[in-house]
Amino acid sequence: MPRVAIIGGGISGLTLAYRLRQYLADVDVQILESEKSVGGKIDSVKDQGFLYESGPNGFLDSNPSTLNLSKELGLGEQLAPANEAAAKKRFLLMGGKLRMLPSSIIGLLTTDVLSWRAKLALAFERFQSNKQNLPDESIYAFAQRRVGTEIAEKLVDPFVTGIFAGDARLVSFQAGFPRLAAMEKNHGSISKGLKAARKARQISNPEGGRSSGQLWSFNQGLGTLIEALAEKLGKSNIRQFKATNLIHNKEHSKWTVEGSNGESESYDLAILSCPAFSQASILKNLDAMLADKIATIPYNSLAVVVMGFRSGDVPIPLEGFGYLTPSSENRAILGVQWCSSIYRGRAPAGAVLLRAMCGGASRPEMVDLDDDSIAKIVYRELQASMQIQAPPYFLKVVRWKNAIPQYMVNHLEKVKEIEESSAKHPGLYLTGNAYKGISINDCVENAENLAVQIARWWSRSRETNS
Repeated sequence: MPRVAIIGGGISGLTLAYRLRQYLADVDVQILESEKSVGGKIDSVKDQGFLYESGPNGFLDSNPSTLNLSKELGLGEQLAPANEAAAKKRFLLMGGKLRMLPSSIIGLLTTDVLSWRAKLALAFERFQSNKQNLPDESIYAFAQRRVGTEIAEKLVDPFVTGIFAGDARLVSFQAGFPRLAAMEKNHGSISKGLKAARKARQISNPEGGRSSGQLWSFNQGLGTLIEALAEKLGKSNIRQFKATNLIHNKEHSKWTVEGSNGESESYDLAILSCPAFSQASILKNLDAMLADKIATIPYNSLAVVVMGFRSGDVPIPLEGFGYLTPSSENRAILGVQWCSSIYRGRAPAGAVLLRAMCGGASRPEMVDLDDDSIAKIVYRELQASMQIQAPPYFLKVVRWKNAIPQYMVNHLEKVKEIEESSAKHPGLYLTGNAYKGISINDCVENAENLAVQIARWWSRSRETNS
């Protein structure tokens, strides 16, 4: 019976453990989590009639991994789709005013957010020459090359902020946005790639109806998924254990995991699904060069400021997803989600729930301020952008140090080097959102693929030794 240690109990580690128990007969999987509870950054909180997320706010069905896993776990009836109309209405804060982002190519060509020069650049993007085999570049450089500086600054910059809380001038195009990179490579332009994707959807769904891209959560928040996975695994398979070191006994093909409390246990396989900086710390004695490579993956920190207001104190209609702020605006917050407009049941009757993001690449100092200072800054921003009339009657500040890994230019090359180095240690595997996608869907899909890879490796190794 193989004994497996998964160090890190976020969505990656939980999904991996769940799948390994399906693919390997009689496997003993132990999740070793340094915190008191599993789930990582996924954390749904109920308080005073409000339901808010401390971390991610949902997942898209354009990648069906999480949706399929949820249904498999029996959570189908608890799934909660986002308000589709609200999800399509997204705003930018520009010049102190909220400006609605266009949601289609036609909208981009008619919006007053862009100048006529930018619209021309967008319209003629399909005719731009496609330079093959370009080295990796930032998403900002890509946008500037294809459609010009104005679109890079007004649209692409806040888009990257919304996903990575990062700097568009530093985030890798190929690693951060592989779908767009594939469109340019395969079709010569993003416009042609989008057209081909629409055609493919029409072929697969000839009767029409809603296309993929719906945002989902659960009636009681994303924590529902974490609770279901933890229940399937059982309490005996999840331990609070802060791993500090890995030792490989090559003679017996065993891995010893040492913990901060002086305990140690032996396993057949060791899988690290914790953040990159934790992986580097655990691996430094085993393989210093590998640890150093992993440690170069940087992270941004975030403060999530949750505010509940009486509906009458917010004079503008909250008919939308929320707004983002381009870095050129030099505002104190990255953006605001209108949570009670996105999902039902997020606020009590007569109230609305907002969630502001602070920090990231543009304002890292915000995360180090005390709660009162952060709340005052956010409130002043909301007064200016949304004309809010009274302070919130519900307030929570959540800090995430080292919250989101940043896929800098040449990230994929770095990941390849890390994979080649880790492959020198049979029975050691690395996963998590530091490598091949930061979204919940990415984590679930990568964990499921890794489970298949591990199951095949284990079967081959047993056959060789038998």
